Amino acid sequence: MTIDIEKREYSVEEYLALESGAKEKLEYFNGKIRPMPGGTPLHNEIALKVGAILLALVKQLEQKHKVYNSDMKIWVEGLRHFVYPDAVVVCEKPELYPGRRDIITNPLLIVEVLSPATENYDKHDKFMQYRTIPSFREYVYLRQDAVEGVAFYREEDTLWREANAFGTEGVLPLRSLGVELPLAEVYEGVEFE
Repeated sequence: MTIDIEKREYSVEEYLALESGAKEKLEYFNGKIRPMPGGTPLHNEIALKVGAILLALVKQLEQKHKVYNSDMKIWVEGLRHFVYPDAVVVCEKPELYPGRRDIITNPLLIVEVLSPATENYDKHDKFMQYRTIPSFREYVYLRQDAVEGVAFYREEDTLWREANAFGTEGVLPLRSLGVELPLAEVYEGVEFE
């Protein structure tokens, strides 16, 4: 079923019921529902690769971590938002929204692959939303039109450090995990449109 969203406010329960039967992903913003634009093959390729690389990297760590793809939503409690990341890492064990198995409340690291339709939102508004989550420590965004990535790491409550990487020699430090993300692996075989 395709959703024709009215310009009215929805309760969390109405959103969850509506979203569970939808053919498209829907984000929730304190009563308002917005459909997510569909991902392109290029976007999906990069998101899948970064998820696979993260999975391999966390397997090497002493402390257990879990990696999830864009099928898991994140609950931003302080703002009453449900949003979809492209990839998310949690430490030890996911804490889930009550009564749900598809909504994480304790992300550690979040990755977004920028697309033309969502770039400004992902780089600014979504990042600001994620920053209200106490467990959240690192945000990575990757371009889908160039070999480029940026990582933001929470050093203190209100202090974030930025690291940039460019080209196939570029490596992003993922300080929340103590590992590095090589851009050559993320973009291997990617043919830019």
